[in-house]
Amino acid sequence: MKKMINILKNNWSFSILLIIYIILNVIVFAYLGYDYSINSDDLSYINSGITFYETGKITMHGVVSAQIMPGLTFLIAFFCLAFGTGTAMLIALKIFYMLMAILTMIVLYKTARIFANKYISTFICLFLLAPDYLWMSNLILTETPFMLLLLLLIYHSIKFIKENKNSDYILIIIYYIICLFIRPTIALLPIILIICLLIKKYNYKDLMKKTVIAAIAVLTCLTPWIIRNYQVFDKFIPLTYGMGNPLLLGTYQGVGYPSDDKLDYKTNVDDVMSDEIRRILSSDYPRDEYKVYYLLEYDRIKAEYRMQYWWDNDKISMLKSYLLYKPKIMLYSSFYWDEIFNIDIKVNLIFRIIDILLFCIASIIIFIKRKHILEYLFLVIIYGYHIALYSYSFAYERYSITLFPIRFIVIAMGLQLIFSIICKTHIKNVKIFKKLVPKT
Repeated sequence: MKKMINILKNNWSFSILLIIYIILNVIVFAYLGYDYSINSDDLSYINSGITFYETGKITMHGVVSAQIMPGLTFLIAFFCLAFGTGTAMLIALKIFYMLMAILTMIVLYKTARIFANKYISTFICLFLLAPDYLWMSNLILTETPFMLLLLLLIYHSIKFIKENKNSDYILIIIYYIICLFIRPTIALLPIILIICLLIKKYNYKDLMKKTVIAAIAVLTCLTPWIIRNYQVFDKFIPLTYGMGNPLLLGTYQGVGYPSDDKLDYKTNVDDVMSDEIRRILSSDYPRDEYKVYYLLEYDRIKAEYRMQYWWDNDKISMLKSYLLYKPKIMLYSSFYWDEIFNIDIKVNLIFRIIDILLFCIASIIIFIKRKHILEYLFLVIIYGYHIALYSYSFAYERYSITLFPIRFIVIAMGLQLIFSIICKTHIKNVKIFKKLVPKT
């Protein structure tokens, strides 16, 4: 308790902000109610957890599935085990989500403190007060746990780059495995970290040893999931099979995308399907795990045809859509389907504009001062990789909101450098002024 009080005293500005954030989360939770839902994937995840608890089957949208990673299903099933499948479970789960949101702010602050003073670190946490973040923590989706785990991975990765402590290395492995079971898009993060460590001229043999150990740990945890998927679908599915649908949806984003009435789906999609897909997708075949799997395979074939046709007939509009329009959604958007306290979505977009401008200024300062370049590149590559991935498939504000904290950390870096420049200039001016003032 004494240690906690000292921490609060030494970080009083952040402590005040954290208390405000906790109060706001409680108010929004009370305002929306424990049973609030957007009647979308959030309900499907809850039903998936309940089904796993009751039957041991991993499902999505009512069908045995590998469309999602099972992490959130396991989490919800654990709450079902502890609280049952009714109101108590839902309330406990929502409170846990609120706690994850609060912990996210703490981790963001701690990460910023690696580069900046406590006041600048507190300032960048203000961005989490945006209404869309407060609203999002009331939805049982992958966004809240993924954002927390991503920040934990970033925090310990940066510490490992700087300090090379085994404790950070172990936590990176643990958080990476948990995060991978929540959302598979994190899969390439270790490669980015390895590249940064090689740039820093980390001991090659030690790095290879740590990489092999980490790979064994990850594969050990993934093996039961891979075996399960092979047994169910007779396919090698290391993570998920859900890429086909977002890839198809992405071909309807942007400008100049091909109209359905101009395309020959029968010749270029239906006729190129295998007999197995055609048989399973026949109208008299029951809707089960195989039909859902092949429906997504059909979406993939259709998406690839649409993309090829688009490229062959209008390269300019396709480039505009994939390189400008869709990345813009990922950079400037708000996952905010319902208003809380009648707060308009424009309030969230003001937060976005401010943080984008500060991010750009911070990036310029970092390169001018040539400080924190490696850590900056680590953050920007993670961010850019996710933007590229979603822009290639389906750009969606739900995916973008979890990535914005990466920008906040960069802002902390830049603001601290600006603050240092101002302080040095001020001290220099004071010294000059003292020399000019005659001694009495």
